[in-house]
Amino acid sequence: MKIIFRTLLVLACLGLILPAQAQMSDALKEEFHDAEQYGLVIVENLSQLRGALHDEATRVISFQSFGETLDEESQKELLEWVRSGKSVWFYDARLATKFGMRPVFLKEQQFRHKPEKGVLGGKKRHGFATVALSLGSHVVQTGVGQVTLFLPEIPGQDEEEMTYGAVEVAGDTKALLQFALDSPALIACRREGKGFIVFKTLLWNEPLSGDRFQMNLLEYSAGFQVPGPAGVGKVGNPPGPDAEYVEGEPAEPFQAQHEQGSAEPTERNKVVAQPIEGKGADITVKVPVERVGDWMLELQDGTTLSGEYEGEQVEFETGTSSLKLTPDQVESLTFGSSMSLDKIVTVQGKQKSGLLLSTPIRFRTSRGVEEFEKEDLVRLFRAPLESPVTKEK
Repeated sequence: MKIIFRTLLVLACLGLILPAQAQMSDALKEEFHDAEQYGLVIVENLSQLRGALHDEATRVISFQSFGETLDEESQKELLEWVRSGKSVWFYDARLATKFGMRPVFLKEQQFRHKPEKGVLGGKKRHGFATVALSLGSHVVQTGVGQVTLFLPEIPGQDEEEMTYGAVEVAGDTKALLQFALDSPALIACRREGKGFIVFKTLLWNEPLSGDRFQMNLLEYSAGFQVPGPAGVGKVGNPPGPDAEYVEGEPAEPFQAQHEQGSAEPTERNKVVAQPIEGKGADITVKVPVERVGDWMLELQDGTTLSGEYEGEQVEFETGTSSLKLTPDQVESLTFGSSMSLDKIVTVQGKQKSGLLLSTPIRFRTSRGVEEFEKEDLVRLFRAPLESPVTKEK
């Protein structure tokens, strides 16, 4: 599907020919730590990974392996290292599922660009230079406007057609740099345990806000707070051994989670167990359930209505696809704002961010059918199911 991110700002031919106009001042640079304090190790291939993991001085691994498969044992060891309070940056979108993210492979018709070459994984690679925008509120984005990036070529299904890696803004993945609010992320992050995972690509430090972004990312990944706006104060709760342990919500569950969850039914209103025969203590038995009501609608004023969603079809646009679902296929809708995307969750548990097109929301209550605009709503979701019944045997 041909999608062009039309909300991308035209920055004088993408800003690729702009002079270095947003370099950091010397005073601001003094707010950052010296390079040797970051504990950054560049790993160009899988064979170098183990040595970096076992070096106690390593805080941040820049995992620039490109085109290699991360085996299960290496993945497990790397994730445990991250969860202990360390950070990893990975550059190959094909490895995204290994880090709890969902890859997106863009075609060159989908974004503005300029041919370039860059060195990644110890090899010179062809790709495109492009400009991305900082549209979110993560601490790493402090003082960042636009950044010039290099997207390396990745062979598509038809090996003659090249694609360019990104990740979907789904699960707990947070976009750091995008073409637009409705586009996939070209640089993104998520927390895992006490540590930090970043999908990254190469960037130019000098033009635009590249230097500030790179230094923010290094500072935060190494466990330091980031200098505040204009370098005043320090902000953020960085990863580290003393950080809060975060139970992540990966967009793509890790293999072990797939295996643990495979036995659980995903269909709603399904008998998942028959009453258990036996003697003794109380036994909790799961029985067929019915909804208390069909839908709940949460309004911005704090009111929650119970009733029926009257829409015949839910149309939802992401940066990479167009969804047309029946209400029975939808578990919930969370309505965004001018600075955040709408979110949809299907009954199979799949989450996507984008724009809800089927508005206004028609909702039937005891008062009749009412129409609501998105900006007046917080969430539309299925009414709670009845609790499992405890039977005495």
